[in-house]
Amino acid sequence: MQLAVLPLALIACSDSASTPPDAPVAIDASTSSCEGACKTTNLAAQFGSVQRTLDRAHYGVVTTATGSHLRIEAYRGGRTGCPTMTSPETDYTLILGNVPMTTGMTPVTSPGNILDFVGDLLDGALGAAATAVTITPVANDTMFVAADASLTFAAGTITGHLYATHCDSLDEQQ
Repeated sequence: MQLAVLPLALIACSDSASTPPDAPVAIDASTSSCEGACKTTNLAAQFGSVQRTLDRAHYGVVTTATGSHLRIEAYRGGRTGCPTMTSPETDYTLILGNVPMTTGMTPVTSPGNILDFVGDLLDGALGAAATAVTITPVANDTMFVAADASLTFAAGTITGHLYATHCDSLDEQQ
């Protein structure tokens, strides 16, 4: 039950008055170019015989007393654009909740969770936590992050590419 509350609670804490600066991602000039397929999200979620594709992503910057990290969400279903408290529910949401802000191509990790609001991907369960996560940055700029991702779950995998644009509604001050 806490999994369903977590994404909404974090969005509810967003406040445009506490939005971090416009350059939330550290820029490495060698990784700032993203064209063509790089600008797409195509994450294949495979759980048993069920496969779904997450096809859009957004990120926010979470700022704490000890530093900042990215919160990246990838979706299938719902409406396009940045999520809000009144956005329609997505069919599936992948949450990468603690992605280090890095430059270059060094793989990083983060907790990862998939939420299944339809009930078919996880065989009726609402959510599942990843047992292993690898995120390999491909490109970044002040308003996007592109990365290849590989997540392993007890009952499946999510692999592919994500292109996430910045959303103030996902920013958070802790």
